[in-house]
Amino acid sequence: MSKKHRSTQIRQKQIIDAAQSVIVKYGSEHVTIKRIAKEVGISEAAIYRHFKSKRDILSLMIDNIENTLITDIEMKPAHKSFTRETLEGVFRHHISQIIQRKGVSFQVIAEIISLGDKKLNGKVFAVIDNYTARIEDVLQKGVKAGILRQDIDLEAAAGLYFGMIQGLVNTWALSQYRYDLEKKYAPAWHIFLDAIVK
Repeated sequence: MSKKHRSTQIRQKQIIDAAQSVIVKYGSEHVTIKRIAKEVGISEAAIYRHFKSKRDILSLMIDNIENTLITDIEMKPAHKSFTRETLEGVFRHHISQIIQRKGVSFQVIAEIISLGDKKLNGKVFAVIDNYTARIEDVLQKGVKAGILRQDIDLEAAAGLYFGMIQGLVNTWALSQYRYDLEKKYAPAWHIFLDAIVK
């Protein structure tokens, strides 16, 4: 990889991180090239050297969010036998990653939806669809292993899990992160689990 290409990637990451920071701090309506430039500490012209528009910044941000969410929920190769502990471990790891990032992925999704940009909304829908499909895959393993009920609607269960996480993270963010999200997550997770276990 050339030095110039590496430098471009670093700058793009700085710009994306700054845009995410602006969304978390102020909301999507305050995401402007001017504010992003100020957050990074560069000129507006420097932003335009890497992105054509704010939409392009948000589009790449969505790609990054997808990679993050999919990586979080992926089963590790070490999981040869699937047990209840495996299932809980996958989702416990997922929530710990969300907490470490202050739920940025879910906040950004909510904020981008609020912008009303059809193209970006379509992209976010595809991300959510991919993410819930991965959750479905994990739950399917639980069904095959005899841990979860055979009669559950996996697509609905995955959608319910996504909705639970999105709601918990948004409420947590609105509280200015005043409480321990893991403590709020645990009882919600057990209600979810009780509905799907054998």
